[in-house]
Amino acid sequence: MSPTLSLRRSSKTDPEPDVDQIEDLEDLPPVADGRHQTTSALGAKAATVGLLTCLALGPVGAIAGGLAFLQASHPVAAPAVAVADQSNERAIVGQFAQQVVVTWLTTTQEKPDALLALVKDAQVSGLSQTAFTVNDPAVSGITFVDGTWSVTVAATITDAHKTTTRRYFQVPVRYHDGSVTALTLPAPVSPPPVTIGSTNGYRAQVDLTAPLGQTVGQFLTAYIAGSGDVSRYLTPGVELTPLTPAPYTSVRLSEIRAAGSDQPPATVPRDGTRTRVLALGTAVVTDQQTANVAYALTLAARAGRWEISAIDPAPVQQPQTPAATSATGPAPARPSGRAPTTPADNPTSSTTTP
Repeated sequence: MSPTLSLRRSSKTDPEPDVDQIEDLEDLPPVADGRHQTTSALGAKAATVGLLTCLALGPVGAIAGGLAFLQASHPVAAPAVAVADQSNERAIVGQFAQQVVVTWLTTTQEKPDALLALVKDAQVSGLSQTAFTVNDPAVSGITFVDGTWSVTVAATITDAHKTTTRRYFQVPVRYHDGSVTALTLPAPVSPPPVTIGSTNGYRAQVDLTAPLGQTVGQFLTAYIAGSGDVSRYLTPGVELTPLTPAPYTSVRLSEIRAAGSDQPPATVPRDGTRTRVLALGTAVVTDQQTANVAYALTLAARAGRWEISAIDPAPVQQPQTPAATSATGPAPARPSGRAPTTPADNPTSSTTTP
């Protein structure tokens, strides 16, 4: 006789729940919402049907059904994907290289332990007896080649002759699982090459006493010396916030040159005329302390006078269109107070402020 599986409903009446059991239920975590109950119920029903079917198929089916039930009850999470991010590694390596250079220059033969902790197989027999004075270390360049970081560190060094210079050092750094080590002692190297720029795009001399020259001088005096209202000299819609607190007491202009044409801009320009100039001068703190400054500016004409439209992001590098153009020429400056950037522009500000 084949086995018969019968399901019967109990005829006994369920006993009344105990009060203590009800109070214990209040401490249980909240029941899942309807959506989770539906999903769980469907999964449980599917697993139960599969389990009963497998039981009818014998022991092998029972094992397979049990595995299916466990998988339905405990879903497996997807494996995490490893993401390589060298930005933090780059910062760590740069800071470590600065530490190596400073430690190397300030370590003496008497106390080499600090250097030995940073540099792998460091040769300390030739260390100096007198430490160097080191100021303002900074990363000048950093590259990643064949699993090793090559870091160039710049620092201001004062030697035993009391000579102070800006010097550069190259440090090979290995980074692995959060640990860093310098493979060799720092190597003095030459500074990175500097491309010499040219401002020959400004060919026309501007009279400092002309309306344009006076506008530039008064604007800079208000902008960096705190004398006067900056907004008086700006094109409507342009916003330039003066330096606060003002780092200088006055500004002395020495030269203003206009871009493009060999002829200076008109003294009384037509409305909408625009020009770019380079203003050179001296910002004064005291009679004994001054700073040379250079400002590349764009000016626009309105109501017969010149107004500042922008502090340019970079000076004109080569001769371009004539200094003064008609109102149908380039679009006016953006409200941000910065001139539109062209491919020849350098993103570095032309303002020089110590």
